[in-house]
Amino acid sequence: MAQREARSGRVFSGIQPSGELHLGNYLGAVRHWVTAQEARNAFYCIVDLHAMSLPWEPAELRARTVETGALLIACGLDPKRSGLFVQSQVPAHAELSWILSCVARMGELRRMVQFKEKSMGASESVGVGLFTYPVLQAADVLLYRASGVPVGEDQRQHIELMRDLAVRFNRRFGDTFVAPHAEIAASGARIMSLDDPTQKMSKSVGGPGSKVLLIDPPEAITKKIRSAVTDSGRRVAAGEGKPALTNLITLYALAEGSSVAAVEERFSSAGYGEFKSALADLLVATLAPIRQRYDELISDRAETERLLGSGAAAAAEVAETTMRDVRARVGLPERAAPS
Repeated sequence: MAQREARSGRVFSGIQPSGELHLGNYLGAVRHWVTAQEARNAFYCIVDLHAMSLPWEPAELRARTVETGALLIACGLDPKRSGLFVQSQVPAHAELSWILSCVARMGELRRMVQFKEKSMGASESVGVGLFTYPVLQAADVLLYRASGVPVGEDQRQHIELMRDLAVRFNRRFGDTFVAPHAEIAASGARIMSLDDPTQKMSKSVGGPGSKVLLIDPPEAITKKIRSAVTDSGRRVAAGEGKPALTNLITLYALAEGSSVAAVEERFSSAGYGEFKSALADLLVATLAPIRQRYDELISDRAETERLLGSGAAAAAEVAETTMRDVRARVGLPERAAPS
C-alpha cells in the first residue's frame, strides 16, 4: 500500500487560518497548489488545530477558518479537484497524532528550531501543544500517505522529523507510511517584508505596511508599494547588497510570470518611482479577480462551509483507510461501522 501511494505522487500541505493571506502566501505556496491540483492527487488543509498551539479567541478562530477557506477557493483551489478541508473536521488527525507521539522522542522534539523561536525562551510556560506541534504536523501528512509536501525552507526540519517517524513506525509495526519529502519551490518560496527586506513577509510579524494582503483594496496596495523601502542608488537592479530592490523586482517577475532579468531590462532607464508605480498597477490587476471572488464567497458563508465540508468528507475517507491499517498494526480494536 505505502509503495503504491508513493508512486501516485500525492501531495499534502496546510495553512494556518489567519483569514488574511498575503502575497508571500500566494506566490510562495497557494499559486503552486493551484497548479498542482491540475495534475496531482492533492490534499490542502486549513490547520485550525495547529492554530490552537498559541493563545486564541474561539469566535475569531471559527470566523477566520471560513475566511481562509473562501480565500483559498478564490485563489483557484477547486474543492472538486483538490481535497480542500478543515483539519478539525477529520478526527483521524488527532488520533494519529497521539499514536505518533508514542513513537516520537523528547530529544528530537526539543531540537525543533520553530519551538525555540515561538516559545521565546519561555519553554516552561507555553502550552504542550506548541511542543508537540511537529507530531500533529507529521500526522497531517502521513495520514494521507503523501510523498510530497510543498513547504517553505523554514519547514524543512519538520519534514525530516516526519520521515524519521514514518521510517521508525514502519520498522516497528510494518510497512504503513510513505516517508515524505519537502517540495520547496525554486521561486516565490521566500517573499520578504516590504519595510524590512531582511525578514520574511509574515502574517504575524511586522506592521500593516510590511505586507500586501490578497484582499487589500487597490488604494491600499498602491500605498504599500509606494512606501516600500528601497536601496541606495538609482538603478532598478537586483543583486547582492540590494535586498529591498531584489524583493520588489522578484515580486514583479513572479506576478507577471517573467524573469528578474527581464524586469531589470524593462526598467533599465526608469527610476524607483516609475518602477514602484508599475509594480503597484500589476499587483492591483493580479489580485482583482481574487478579491472579487472572495467577496462573493464570504457573502454566502453557508456555501463556503458546504464546500469545505465536502472536502472534509473526501479527506476522511482516505484518512480512515490509513487508520484501519494503523490500528490493526499497533493493536487497537477495529472500529464499528456507523449505524
